[in-house]
Amino acid sequence: MLHPLHNGWLRLGILLTFLTRQAGAIVLYDTDNPLTNTTAPTGIYADSGWAWQGQYGAFLGTMIGDQYFITAQHVGVQSSGTFVSTAAQNGLADVTYTIDVAANGGTGFWDISGTDLRVFKINETFSSWAPLYTGGSEAGRSLVTYGRGAPRGAAITLGGDLHGWYTQNSDGITRWGANVVNQIATTSVGDLLVAQFNAISGQNEATLSHGDSGGGVFIQVGSNWYLAGVNYAAEGYFDTNNTRFDSSEFSAALFDKGGFYQGSDATTWTFHTDTAVDKPTAMYASRISSSSSEILGIITSAPVPEPSSLLLIGLGAFFQRRRRL
Repeated sequence: MLHPLHNGWLRLGILLTFLTRQAGAIVLYDTDNPLTNTTAPTGIYADSGWAWQGQYGAFLGTMIGDQYFITAQHVGVQSSGTFVSTAAQNGLADVTYTIDVAANGGTGFWDISGTDLRVFKINETFSSWAPLYTGGSEAGRSLVTYGRGAPRGAAITLGGDLHGWYTQNSDGITRWGANVVNQIATTSVGDLLVAQFNAISGQNEATLSHGDSGGGVFIQVGSNWYLAGVNYAAEGYFDTNNTRFDSSEFSAALFDKGGFYQGSDATTWTFHTDTAVDKPTAMYASRISSSSSEILGIITSAPVPEPSSLLLIGLGAFFQRRRRL
């Protein structure tokens, strides 16, 4: 089951088995400090999309054209009617842009067919925006993701061993984290980038939490960063038993789901045997590349060519039930 990064449920139908193997605010493996990764990334993650994030109501969106930004459909139409580039994002001062409600014949936005992606137009003009990734070589690449969820909560243990942390409701602070694209999933809501939440320290290892929906996911090609996805979901829910309607299910960022049930009281539960090898959960992002032609047709930008040096990394995987964020 995919558990929303805001309220609501959505069941996914898998259209084919994966051929590639391969996460807010962001939940970080390294720390629960709410001030961590709340400023622009530096070092190897410098210029990785922070400046192109903006606040769309309680969520994030990414600037993708002189008058356009993209976010997740499932966050709905936010009542603010604005897109805000904060001083924290642009390094200067808050700038509020108004959404063009007359766009697309009065619809006010464009929904990208067969996906969770939604494009909005503003009345003003952005000074810069993210280039879209249009290639097919995301798998195996490092990513940086942005969200407005909350840092991790209390520890979750089993038999004295740490397995992860409870997730909390959004605190509205923009944070970033890193991971690796493990595979591409083909689903009833389009292609999704998949990244596992592993027990890796010192590398800003991250997954998603409530409130992270709509934030951008960036990958690096050469020296440049491209928008490759938009935050959609993370795995869940979890429980210590398969008793239905006992109100004991919970949301969590688990780097090892072994020993826990996964699913929901409303549907069914699947048990993951606890083994010596961790069984990580994963995060999911709507893939930009699969819809790049439709998006570019809306924003009338030139596509980014696929670098000839990229290699597709293949490895099989199984798609478990997950939660939208």
